[in-house]
Formats: sequence, structure tokens, C-alpha cells
Amino acid sequence: MTTDTPCVRASRDKHVLTLVLDDPATKNALTAGLAAELRARLEAAREDRSIRAIVLRGANGAFCAGADLKGALADLAAPAAKGEADPVYRANRAGGALFSALNSQPQTVIAVIEGPAFGGGFGMVCCADVVLATPAARFALSETSLGIPPAQIAPYVVARLGLARARRLALTGSRIDGSEAARIGLADFVFEDAAELEAALRGILNDIGRCAPKALVVTKELIMASGGSVSPDMLDRAAAAFTGCIRSEEGSEGIAAFNEKRPAAWVEKIA
Repeated sequence: MTTDTPCVRASRDKHVLTLVLDDPATKNALTAGLAAELRARLEAAREDRSIRAIVLRGANGAFCAGADLKGALADLAAPAAKGEADPVYRANRAGGALFSALNSQPQTVIAVIEGPAFGGGFGMVCCADVVLATPAARFALSETSLGIPPAQIAPYVVARLGLARARRLALTGSRIDGSEAARIGLADFVFEDAAELEAALRGILNDIGRCAPKALVVTKELIMASGGSVSPDMLDRAAAAFTGCIRSEEGSEGIAAFNEKRPAAWVEKIA
């Protein structure tokens, strides 16, 4: 059975729900529409114990290009009405709710990365339970090159990679490939070709199929209770930090430079 929505394609095979991000115009960026659809899909599956695994992957040669900067520009052009939260804050807080939902999803979440996973895409990878990648996968915490922080995803990056590696990647914006991702623990496995990846994915899904549905949920709850969850206060703090940065001179310049395909004013290169 396959069901189509504008940005997220869903299909079901026995105990496996596959969600494919499919927005070619943005390389599957986290637009408000895509984020809302993905969160709705996750919410619809949350209490369905016949679903034991959720496979998350991207179409169009990308996993997720990260934040929707065109949408951010629209939010920047719309100052908050009196008595209302800043639209940037609201959008970022909604993104935080998506990451929180994905991170706490009761089912086993498997992310398959076959192209770029930048910014928020990197964050979704860190919210998954199992990560498969190919050499074509590319990962980056690219936010600081745009004058903004990886605000909502920072706790998940630290939880996945540890403090030292999270600091290195977040504070350099460096890109890494699938092999390096596997070396540092961002990816669990890296495969040389698509056939090898698909065979391994089937094997993992069959492993999950041998596990009892309720036992899987309870086990994940216990693991998350040991330190893998993020409080609402942290989501609020992250949204406030993001809003402050994107509304600063740096944030405006970073987004303008990205859209104009030019280096930002602060870029310096060592000869």
C-alpha cells in the first residue's frame, strides 16, 4: 500500500513503515509543509504497535538539505505582531518539536542516507536509532556558515557523537562523507553500492521483525529515560537563541549570501 502527499511519501510492508522525503525543488529541505507532514506521519504511527520499524530516507539524490532559508526570509520580513511570538521563534520552535517527536518515536527509526544531510537533515540523522549510509552521503552542521546556530539539533548531535566530536563539527561546519560518518559513529554502517545497502536494510528489518512489539517500545523508553530526551525548556532556549542570531546582522548577511550564491562578508581564506 502506498499513499502520496506533496512532500512525504509513505508506504507500508508488514511491520515496516517507510517515509520518503520528496520535495525536489528544495532538495527535501525542512519547509513548514514538509516538517508538518513528516510530524503528522510520525504522530499517526506513534500508537500503532503493528508498526515496529520506520525507515526514513530521501528522494532526488538528497536526504535533507536542512533549513528552508526562503521560508526564513519570509519570517524575517514579518516582525511579530504586538503580544505574539516572533515568527522566526515560532518556526524554529516547530522544528524543535519535529526533532523531539522523531527522537522519541516509539518505533525503531532507521535513517538511510544516500546524499546530502545538512543542518536539520544532520539533526534528523542523530535522532534515528540506526543509520545506514553510502559513500555518496554528505553530512555537515552548516548553520554557522549562514550566521545561525544549530540550535534545536545540538542536544541530539551531542547525544549521538559525544561532546568532542559535536564541538568539532558544529564549530567548523566541515563536511564529511559516509565513510568518515561511520568512523566517528554518526552512521552505523556504510555500504559501497545500493544493492549492498538494500540487502543490509532488509536484514535489519527482519531482525526487528523477530522482536516483540511491546518489548521494543518499552526498551526504547528505558534507553531514552537514561538521558536521551530533551526538555521543553531546552526547545524554548534553542528557539530564542536561533531567533536572536537570525535577526542579527550576521544572520541577515548569511542568508542573503546563501541566496545570492556568494561568500558571506565574514569569509576569510588562509593562503
